[in-house]
Amino acid sequence: MNGKININILLPILNIIRKRLILFFFFIFLLALLAIWKGGDALRAQQVKNLRMSTHEQLDQLANVLEGAIAKYQNMPTLLASNDRVKKALRNSTPEDIKQLDRELEQINRITEASDSYIINADGLTIAASNYQKNTSFVGNNFSFRPYFQDAMQGKAGRYYALGTTSKRRGYYFSYPVYDGKKIIGVTVVKVDLTQFEKRFNNQSYEFLLIDPDGIVFSSSRSDWLYHLLGELSHQELQRIAQSQRYNGKEIQKLAIVYSKPLDEKTRIVDILDNVIRPNHKTLLYRHTYLQVTRPIQLLNFQVSILAPLKTINEEIALWRAIFAGGVTITVLLFGLAMLRTRMLRERFDANEMTRHNQAYIREVIQNTQAGLVTLDAAHRIESFNPAIENLMGQPLSPLVGEPLSVLFKPLDEAVEETQQGQVVSLDTDGLGAKVITMEGALCYSQSQPIAVEMTLSEMQLPNRRSYLVTFHDMTERKRYEQEITQARNALEERVRERTFELENANTLLRQEIEEHKGTQRELIQTAKLAVLGQLSAGINHELNQPLTAIRAFADNGLKFLDRENYQQAYANLQHISQLGHHMGDIIARFKVFARKGDVQPAPIAVFTAIKGALHIMETRYKEVGIELLLTDGDEGLIVNGDMVFLEQVLVNLLANAADAILENDPAIKRVIIQQMASEKEVSIYIKDSGDGLSEDAIKHLFEPFFTSKPSGAGLGLGLSISQRIVEAMGGQILAKNQAEGGAEFCVTLPRYQASLNRKGES
Repeated sequence: MNGKININILLPILNIIRKRLILFFFFIFLLALLAIWKGGDALRAQQVKNLRMSTHEQLDQLANVLEGAIAKYQNMPTLLASNDRVKKALRNSTPEDIKQLDRELEQINRITEASDSYIINADGLTIAASNYQKNTSFVGNNFSFRPYFQDAMQGKAGRYYALGTTSKRRGYYFSYPVYDGKKIIGVTVVKVDLTQFEKRFNNQSYEFLLIDPDGIVFSSSRSDWLYHLLGELSHQELQRIAQSQRYNGKEIQKLAIVYSKPLDEKTRIVDILDNVIRPNHKTLLYRHTYLQVTRPIQLLNFQVSILAPLKTINEEIALWRAIFAGGVTITVLLFGLAMLRTRMLRERFDANEMTRHNQAYIREVIQNTQAGLVTLDAAHRIESFNPAIENLMGQPLSPLVGEPLSVLFKPLDEAVEETQQGQVVSLDTDGLGAKVITMEGALCYSQSQPIAVEMTLSEMQLPNRRSYLVTFHDMTERKRYEQEITQARNALEERVRERTFELENANTLLRQEIEEHKGTQRELIQTAKLAVLGQLSAGINHELNQPLTAIRAFADNGLKFLDRENYQQAYANLQHISQLGHHMGDIIARFKVFARKGDVQPAPIAVFTAIKGALHIMETRYKEVGIELLLTDGDEGLIVNGDMVFLEQVLVNLLANAADAILENDPAIKRVIIQQMASEKEVSIYIKDSGDGLSEDAIKHLFEPFFTSKPSGAGLGLGLSISQRIVEAMGGQILAKNQAEGGAEFCVTLPRYQASLNRKGES
């Protein structure tokens, strides 16, 4: 009794302790989540700080390039104003003088790469222009309403910015008065087209804005941000801008800045809404977060801003928080499992203790069991029975002690009874061990109603004698149990069918994910190609600009030769133009083939051809940065199993990385060497640079996706990972190491075609 009282007292105390322990760990879990959230905020602040420093450097570089590019044109109007041919044309305005001046202005523009140069008389009428042959020629247009003309007529050097009313192109204007003695007889104007600067900085990792003194976006890497207002303008100011025709009737709207948080005088965080039109013509709004850094450009009285996207930083912080939160959650679950296992072990120990205690009560259990139990001697006579069988019969059975079992139990039919009796007798002489006999029958005694039961007879191996234990079970209960088991089996079969259907759906989804993964891999390879083409865009422009300039010169000269009836020289000029056209076609075809999509399709290809194709793509960039590119002598007839376009992509990636490594460290000797080596079964391509080589950490993680040793924003870290996948898809391998004399060495090894043919023949 005292033990029971103690247990009743302890149980509530244990429950209170358990609840408090759960609350304590829940508080620790919430505290860990709060620490993860605050840590994410601190990490984000540090990354934003680093981004701000790098963005300031990029902004200074952008502003210096813009100022330097425009500054070289500010003195051109002064030089043109001092030209005697300009003064003569303004004084006389003879067609011959104006025609000669037009050609001279066109030649000056071609040399200086200015947008347009033109001469305006004192009435504001354009008499000569560099674009006199174009449909958008300024000749004959009156620009007296432009402020730069009005300033020049007052004897001042004029400056102005506007959207051209004739050319429809944005530009910055420099003007200067033309004097004839002390009298102003006209104005010289040079227009600088800002589109060339937008194209130059279009493929950066940031967006840039060139903002005029009124706060209107005059130039941007995003065309949909043009003519948008960053601040506020009064109605009078907007009317002033419209009257000056600065933006030629363009509607001035506010840029959709929905959030702005200043960090310092030049830096702030802004959220901008962008309209995205879906294929179903449904317009969606997306909110993008940027780090905006602004500085003035004194030369233009403009401000230039860089908007660096914070999407990557926000995604990294979210991933960091998810990883650590997942770790804390897993730790809590593991702790819970440990507590559950401790509880299970404690319960198992209690069960064993209970089993040992129950052994002392086995006999009591037998006496109180619901099944009817009867013991028989070696001759199958009744020795004893438990109360359950008396309760089953509804009368005392003490007179049956010493009687055969057949007096109490009758099988279902006599034939079975005779057979089973023979089996029972056989137990007396069978020395194979314990035997069990089960049959159905009825309990019959005196005048009581027969009770259908199942009888089980088993032999008990006792130390000194043989005896039998007979168990009687009411068939009514068994039938009920059989019915429940049947229902449970049917439910289990239904559950199995449902689970099979779920597994089939899961397999279908898995196959779809595998196909999507293959598509993602192909898109990553195409992205790497386009990234290389983006890095080489400046070289491509240079390669195409030179023959285009030559074509224009040959065409102009050819027209003159035709006028002079010098057909032989004109024919020679046409031949030069045809050759230059073929040259440009080869350049464009090479980059079109390089940029095409597709899967790796191994076939016999020439290694030397792939190397020459990669060199042709990278040649311009290497020349621009002054890197020497050496191709050692090798067998030009080496054939491997591979894909020409994808092999070229791998080589271009390796050559681009070699150039980046050299430019990053600026060694005394800038050199990249390409070498071929072949064995009986393989062909190896070596690319060696003269940089500082690879760090130990870089060598370990070099081919992992998104790993890069370049500065922030200089790459995604996918080039070498994609190159490795491509080479492995062609049955080869790619390795990297440091050279003994310094610099990095990459080796691409592919199976040789002749070796593969020999193996097929042997098989």
